[in-house]
Amino acid sequence: MKIEIINSLTETNLKGVAWQIEQVKSGNSDELWLATPHEDAAHLIKKLGLNPHRVFDIYAQSYLSEIDETKGIWWGELPVPNEAQLIINKDWTKSIVSRGQQLATVRWFGDSKRIVQAVVWQDSDGKIDYKDIYLRDGRLFAKQYFSEGKLLESDFYFGHPEVVVSDYYFEGKRNFVYVAGQKYASAEKYIMNTLSKYAGNDYNVTQLQREMSYVPKRTTLTILDELSNEKRDIWSQLTAILKDNQHEITRILVDQKNYLKLRMTGLPMKKVHRRN
Repeated sequence: MKIEIINSLTETNLKGVAWQIEQVKSGNSDELWLATPHEDAAHLIKKLGLNPHRVFDIYAQSYLSEIDETKGIWWGELPVPNEAQLIINKDWTKSIVSRGQQLATVRWFGDSKRIVQAVVWQDSDGKIDYKDIYLRDGRLFAKQYFSEGKLLESDFYFGHPEVVVSDYYFEGKRNFVYVAGQKYASAEKYIMNTLSKYAGNDYNVTQLQREMSYVPKRTTLTILDELSNEKRDIWSQLTAILKDNQHEITRILVDQKNYLKLRMTGLPMKKVHRRN
């Protein structure tokens, strides 16, 4: 299969990512694979006009499915501690308050009728203690735990009764990932391991950011943006890819204009091909 890999659904405004989505919608590519899980993925994919069964969440190691949005947790039905009240503030932020003390803040899903997306619980000092994150159908997506306001652990349920993936943090950085009894040194290592199980696929990316840390062998990089002299970070990454015969990126597709620019650099052109 031909797979378009994108890092996150929060980046769909990027030219390359938008192009990848269109490739799947048009049938030029078979599926879209996501490296970063998102609690509202099913809804966002639907708005993009994609079939969720053609969208694979690499972190959850499963395809998206239809969400029954009528089963979400309505604002007024959210369980709260004894004597607590649900309050909508003047600035439209939402709070859970007990005896004048704010216990938590609440976020609703966009384009919903007050369906709860997340509840951020606070400790006695007013710092974040833990966070409950939900899917639009009310199932638990993830729980996050904090200490002194700093994230320590993210447990992903993806709507299942038990934890599927756990991320652990130290000093603000993700330290390791724990999945089904297996420990990975980073989220990227875990993603790489998951992708290695599907070695027969043809993968394509359009971004030179986090994607470069987890792409599998024999991946294609399609460049849609114009290569300009101001984008020195992109040039340095391209130089490294073109000079490294062992790099995971084995083919680079560019338009005629960028092809000529690359030829003028004197860099190795073995990997570079003109795209239609």
